[in-house]
Formats: sequence, C-alpha cells, structure tokens
Amino acid sequence: MYTLYLGNKNYSSWSLRGWLAVKLSGAPFNETMVSLSGESQPNPANRSFAPTARVPCMHDGATIVWDSLSIAEYLAERHAGM
Repeated sequence: MYTLYLGNKNYSSWSLRGWLAVKLSGAPFNETMVSLSGESQPNPANRSFAPTARVPCMHDGATIVWDSLSIAEYLAERHAGM
C-alpha cells in the first residue's frame, strides 16, 4: 500500500495533482496531511519523509517518489491498464 504525503488540497495544487494521480490509479493508499510552511521555502520538518521537503511525496515501501508528474509516471508503470 502506498503512503501519500500532501498538504491541503484546497491550497496546494501540487498536492491535489499527486492525490488525483493516486486516486485515479485505483491503487490503495494512505493519505497523510502535513503542514506547509506558507512561504516559498519548504517546511524543514518535511525532510523526515521527503528528500526535497516538499509535497506531494509518495512512499512505496523503500521507494520514495516526489513531484506530482513523477508520481503519475510511477503509478502508470506499476498499474498499467487500470
């Protein structure tokens, strides 16, 4: 099962894009909301789960995928035909 870390989908379009990619893939996932810093700099506390400290970030076991486009590509490769 995937774990998706994201900010508020109402205020973070990047988070919304990542969430939509996982949701539309049909794959089971856990959604974890995190605090955004509200500034142009990422929240340093987010480095505990994301190498860039930015969201969205998806975990698949030991594999970490960040950036909404990368998440969509990863899911398309893993769930072809869904």
